[in-house]
Amino acid sequence: MQRHVRLALAIPLLVVAASCSSDDSSSDSSTPASTASSAASSDSNAPADTSATETSSADSGATSEETTAASAGAPSNDVSSFSVSISEPAAIDPGLSQEVEGAQVIRLLFQTLVSLDPKLAVVPGVATDWAVGDDGLTWTFNLSPDAVFSDGRPVVADDFAFAFARAADPDFAAPASYQGLPIKGWADVSGAEPSGAIGDEPVAGVTAVDDHTLTIETEAPFALLPKVLTYQMFSPVAADYVDTEAKAAAFAEEPIGNGPYKMSGPWEHNVGITVERSDTYAGTAGVTDSIEFRIYSEIATAYRDFQAGELDIARGLPPEEIKDAMETYGDRLLLTPTGALNYIGFPTNVAPFDNPDIRRALSLAVDREAIAERIFSSTLLPASGVVPSNVPGALTTVCDACTYDPERAKALYESAGGIPGNSIVLYDISDDGQAGLEPVINSWRELFGLDVEVRSFEFAQYIEETAAGKPVGPFELGWVWDYPSMYSFLSPLFESTSDVNNFGYANPDFDALLEQARTAPDEGAGLPFLTQAQAIVEKDLPLIPGTFGKDIGVVSEAMSNVMVDPGALWRLELIGVKG
Repeated sequence: MQRHVRLALAIPLLVVAASCSSDDSSSDSSTPASTASSAASSDSNAPADTSATETSSADSGATSEETTAASAGAPSNDVSSFSVSISEPAAIDPGLSQEVEGAQVIRLLFQTLVSLDPKLAVVPGVATDWAVGDDGLTWTFNLSPDAVFSDGRPVVADDFAFAFARAADPDFAAPASYQGLPIKGWADVSGAEPSGAIGDEPVAGVTAVDDHTLTIETEAPFALLPKVLTYQMFSPVAADYVDTEAKAAAFAEEPIGNGPYKMSGPWEHNVGITVERSDTYAGTAGVTDSIEFRIYSEIATAYRDFQAGELDIARGLPPEEIKDAMETYGDRLLLTPTGALNYIGFPTNVAPFDNPDIRRALSLAVDREAIAERIFSSTLLPASGVVPSNVPGALTTVCDACTYDPERAKALYESAGGIPGNSIVLYDISDDGQAGLEPVINSWRELFGLDVEVRSFEFAQYIEETAAGKPVGPFELGWVWDYPSMYSFLSPLFESTSDVNNFGYANPDFDALLEQARTAPDEGAGLPFLTQAQAIVEKDLPLIPGTFGKDIGVVSEAMSNVMVDPGALWRLELIGVKG
């Protein structure tokens, strides 16, 4: 999924090294109010992760030394629930999914055609099996007849066809619409003039053959299609749930999904979201009866509530609390390596950041190792490039401008002519603390004499402020893979046609390599093209690689079977509450 992530939650969710926040949130705003070309499964409508119900978080891809899980315990026979912290999501409508905070909720409410298990292998979702034709273009998905929305309505192929048309529609403006571009006809819909009606133009390559058969034709062979379809934007939506403005607005606040949980009431913005087990779900049920997502604008406030026994799971820790938390909570502190990059991006079409040497100089002034080790107690890793090293096929060498070299930084900065007025704007996510960005700002001031104006915004607003074409200076952000592939980093972040390429970056040689990777006969054959594309980006450097992510969180003694997958998603439906 398009996974913008923020740092502090970067230590649970990830974004660039960290945030330097100049604003203090009031107590009212910071405290909440209370395969595979073919696959099959005997429980075809079970969520992808239910096979891991008895699996510890160490099985999520992290080593046992790096990841720990809460001790197992039998859930209580009484009504069970637990609370978990998140930031205010950008959206919980799956068609508008674009970041990890909202994804934590959406993945419980909806199930896509195919899913990712805790080790991120593609497994059945609503589709019991699937296969690609001899032409390499036409995929057929057979849907379970037991799939049902939470209101009791059967899920049929038309619900997927409509959801795809809705996500492609320019009137809807799905932030991750780019994900569908390999599908035949998607670009025709997304590139058309808005008509004023959403979902009125079908995607030519998507056909509901009958209620339980869906075919998807791609523009060219695209072996990654099943992985892409695990993205939440491709969840089913019944057309008459959103066929008026009023219905669509209600759906955005209280979506009707087909997952193991359903909304127990509308989203209370900046307060919380509560979901309860769906009694219509035909797959393996969620373990607890309900889950309360408590929304915080500051990670430190969530951690204080956890310490006070008022919160069961705190996702993320203030950097200054990490060492003490490790000693205090032991194996109740979970640390999971993830496919995540925290970075500082540049608006490469805005002077002076259109000069690659200025970008490289600013990058060479960043001491990533000191940030990762001293500030984050090695709960983050210094980034060696633009793709995390645990992503299959990623370059393992350190990119030329990804080292700390103050002398070279100064020389390159001066030879490039410096920054006019010695002043820049730096965009900051206020939700996640300030420890990680301060060393960057101090280094830029010391080495270049820069006056850095910090503009801080809470996460949901920050996504808007740093959208393509808006920033006038560097901005901190992060990205976690939608699925374990280099393509999931390189295409959305850097391809010139991507709607979430916030850098204004364009390189025709890079785009050509991505096209070759897309049309390769299988995933392995596409890797060499992706590796070459990574090398081009690291030379052009539209962003400063900061750190590679690890998800961090602490859980109460009452929690059992807690795990986080390498995509930074908490498998909340598997968690039990001890009696």
